[in-house]
Amino acid sequence: GLQVHQLDVATAFLNGELREEIWMKEPPGYESKTPGMACRLLRSIYGLRQASRCWYDKLCTKFAEIGLFPSKSDPAMFVKVDEKGVILALVHVDDMCVAAKTQEMVDRIKRAIGGLFKVRDLGEIKVFLGMEVTRRENGDITLSQASYVERILSVHGLGDVKPRVLPMAVGTRVTPAKEDAE
Repeated sequence: GLQVHQLDVATAFLNGELREEIWMKEPPGYESKTPGMACRLLRSIYGLRQASRCWYDKLCTKFAEIGLFPSKSDPAMFVKVDEKGVILALVHVDDMCVAAKTQEMVDRIKRAIGGLFKVRDLGEIKVFLGMEVTRRENGDITLSQASYVERILSVHGLGDVKPRVLPMAVGTRVTPAKEDAE
């Protein structure tokens, strides 16, 4: 099976480079000597409509430098093929998971990504995009959203509800609803 690890990019959107000139009002709490002044943005910031596109463009450019290119079928999956094998990097905004046949390949790509961006190495994948990830001894990987379901039930006051294997009693006959005469 594949070795799968995860990374988190710190302040991802701040890595994006703007293509256009953008000006903004001074942010609350910033006191300049001349009231009413505007600030020219030199980089992308959170809240800009184009921030995610700027980040993705920067990511593609930097990943290309280390041989990772977006898949034609999924632009959020980057692929690198070399003499040692295939390396995959899945990206969702600032969350990444990298996968390869060997731990050495995973470590190599994590070091390369760490040289491009400030990243936090979260180690072997355990939770990704809210899904618990479990690796079995045979290498199989299972995904679960049990904690998400439990959290939603709790938020709606249904935390004490007993789980059922089937949604209704065995043998229950379901018939179409009759339309009202109104």
